[in-house]
Amino acid sequence: MSLEKEKGSSILTNELLARSQRRIMVFYVGGTIGMKKNEEGSLEPCAQYLTREMEQMHELQSSVEIAPFDVIEYEKLLDSSDMDHTDHLRIARDIAKHYDAYDGFLIAHGTDTMHYTASALSFLLNNLAKPVVVTGAMVPLAEPFNDARRNLIIGMMIASNPKICEVCVFFNDSLFRGNRCDKVSHSYAAFKTINYPALGVIEASRFVLRERLLLSQPTGGMSILSDLSGRVMHFDLHPEADVDTLLVLLSKKVLDGIVLSVNGVGHLKGVVAAKARAISRTAAAHNVVVSVVIRELRGCLARKEAERIRHLEYGALAYVGDMCASTAQVKMAYLFGKGLSPTEVARQMPLNLRGEVTPIPAAPGSKM
Repeated sequence: MSLEKEKGSSILTNELLARSQRRIMVFYVGGTIGMKKNEEGSLEPCAQYLTREMEQMHELQSSVEIAPFDVIEYEKLLDSSDMDHTDHLRIARDIAKHYDAYDGFLIAHGTDTMHYTASALSFLLNNLAKPVVVTGAMVPLAEPFNDARRNLIIGMMIASNPKICEVCVFFNDSLFRGNRCDKVSHSYAAFKTINYPALGVIEASRFVLRERLLLSQPTGGMSILSDLSGRVMHFDLHPEADVDTLLVLLSKKVLDGIVLSVNGVGHLKGVVAAKARAISRTAAAHNVVVSVVIRELRGCLARKEAERIRHLEYGALAYVGDMCASTAQVKMAYLFGKGLSPTEVARQMPLNLRGEVTPIPAAPGSKM
């Protein structure tokens, strides 16, 4: 064996040994992955089923790439379609409670709002230095043909990897940054990372982690700095949008912020621009933050189109680049939940805090 091959073999052996000496905490919070069919043939949550199956799975017990683990099932399993920020905070606090005793975490979760939970955890877990992997399934483990088993096994392998220090979603052989993915279909390929490459993928017969894309190790201890208490609304702006009702809500100050989805603002004297201007004017008058994302999942506005948004009256609209709309909503709630002023929330919304957005370059001649 050559010196180079021997060195590579030694690194791999040491890495696998390091994983076997780690310990993973699994939280089963709910979702299809651990359901079983009832007498009527409908899927329903089944307490302790997923725990028992994981404890008996040969792949999880004997693989040197998967660290030993413990499982905690929520006493009342959650339907992800009904989960809100209270549930996101609960999961974050459960991770914090066990943070020092474990080296990685896997969250078994329903698919409907998995990307919202992953985004929320990415912001809540400040200075995260360990992997947090969120996964689930379209077909439960109890069915003979399912995606649950594969997602669990590879998800556990990723949660055992000390090189990862961020919140991720693993689904259908791909690892996504948690705040960079969306649910795009009701199929095995349910999730996609649209404006950022996958952090890792199955290639041929092995999982390849793209380490260059990972967030760097933090400095400082992990902490939770927000209660996600911001009152945030998502509004689609188009020519027929009921902006008058929105203006009433803004004037009553029942909202802290709005995430405004647009296809563009068109001509500054057009219908959409007029509606955007009315929103901007009223929001500014009542100190409500308005962040703008594009409705299309892929790409971002051209510089000239983004400049049109900045030139609307009062300038209360702030374009936040290629951020997912779901992430923008969670991020705004997170920033307000830290107790920040509307001015500071508006300033931080376009900034890259957890890898959630590609920084927008300054226009030529502008001062940043």
